Parts: sequence; structure tokens; C-alpha cells
Amino acid sequence: MPQVDVYTQPPSIPAGDDKLRVYSNPVCPYAERVRLVLAARGVDYEIIDINLKVKPDWFLDINPYGQVPVVEHKGKIIRESLIGFDYIDEVFPGDQLWPTDPYEKARAKVLLNDFGNQFTPNWYKFYFGKQTEETNSKLSKYLCELERELERNGEKYLQAGDKPGALDLLLWPWFERLESAKQVMSGVEEIVPEDKYPLLYKWMGRMNDVEAVKKASLPVDIHAAFYKNLLKGVSDYGVVDTTGKGIKIYTKKTE
Repeated sequence: MPQVDVYTQPPSIPAGDDKLRVYSNPVCPYAERVRLVLAARGVDYEIIDINLKVKPDWFLDINPYGQVPVVEHKGKIIRESLIGFDYIDEVFPGDQLWPTDPYEKARAKVLLNDFGNQFTPNWYKFYFGKQTEETNSKLSKYLCELERELERNGEKYLQAGDKPGALDLLLWPWFERLESAKQVMSGVEEIVPEDKYPLLYKWMGRMNDVEAVKKASLPVDIHAAFYKNLLKGVSDYGVVDTTGKGIKIYTKKTE
């Protein structure tokens, strides 16, 4: 069984070291957004995994809200997944992930905005059994938006183009977890039926073959085990090994 090394003290960072670091957690979908952009852009970085259930005190000095991801680069701290994603995309050389056409970029950002305002809050209500008819209606309305966008874009990606863009990567972590959700909770098939959203399911299959996704994603069984525990009230953020080679996890010091 791979070893999990637990640390209470902050990682030692040499003076003058400008390497990009990401304070993350393997099962957090928001943190995965940053890992996806790093993989897509081919940026070298170091991961510092934080136990989100018992956060180390020193991490709260970095982000007083205790959330991941946090990007650290050349002494600068950037928190929040969308802001960290865009920072990485803009600061490193190479083709950026948002469309260069202003209208296409605006269109993609509207879908991203709707995702945060309409999809995710209602998805979590559904997940924890707090949904109403309005919850399911809003989920369906947003998924229909995505289906229409895929049809418009030639059934390839959510963002217009021949390869996945920022919108695809920013939404992906939640759809990556769809299969695991089907394993641990009832009603998912009714909310996201394949016969109603065939292009969305084809997109998910296509995304699974993207190299950046392969590097940043977790297997279905790991997600399923985590969410099964979460539904029981057990949020085990501290012992997920994503590599099979062992991990370091930083946690709160206890007396």
C-alpha cells in the first residue's frame, strides 16, 4: 500500500526559489482547475497538498479562508481557482486557452458564469438530497445550454475550436465526477440522462482522452469512495494517494 507521509510544519522553500507552487487537495474540483491549466500549458510546478478537514495553521497565514487552490509564484500569492487559472494562462509563454475572438471569449465566459450561478449550487443541493423541483429545472436548463453549445461548435468542445479550451477545462472536474456520483447516489441518471444529452456524453468521452485531463484527473473509484464517505458525514481529505507512489499531506499540528 502506498505510503502517506503526514506533515505539520510548512514545506521548506529555499530563499530566492521562484518555482511555481500550488496549494491543493487531490479530491477538490476547484483545485483540479489549476492542475488542469498547468498540465495543458506544460508548466513545471510543485504540489503542496493540504488536509482540508484539519488545515495547518501556517496555511491560514497564506489564505485566511483556508481554501484551495492557492498559487504561489515568485513570492506572489494568488487564490481562487478562476483567478489562478487565468494567471497561469497569461503569465507563461505559449498559446493561451481563452478564445482570441472577443465574442467567442464573451460567449464562453457567459457559460462559465452560468455554471457557477446555476449549475454548481443546484448540483450540490441535489447531491445532498436538498433539491426541489426548481433545483432540477435549473440543472436541466444549464445542461441544455451545454448541449446546444456543443451542437453549435460541431460537436467537438464547449469552447469553439479543434482542441479543449479554458471553458472545457474549467467545467471538466464536475463532469469527471459524474460517473462516481452515479455509483453512490440515486437519481443521477434521471438528472443527466444520456439520451437527452448525447453530445455532452460524447464530449465527456473526448475529454477523457485529453492529455492534460489524464494528468490531472483521478480514477472513478477514488472519487466514489470519497463521496460515499462524504454522504455519511465523513470528509476524509487527508489520505488520498493520486500517484500510487505515496504522497505528502500537510495537516494541523495536534498536541
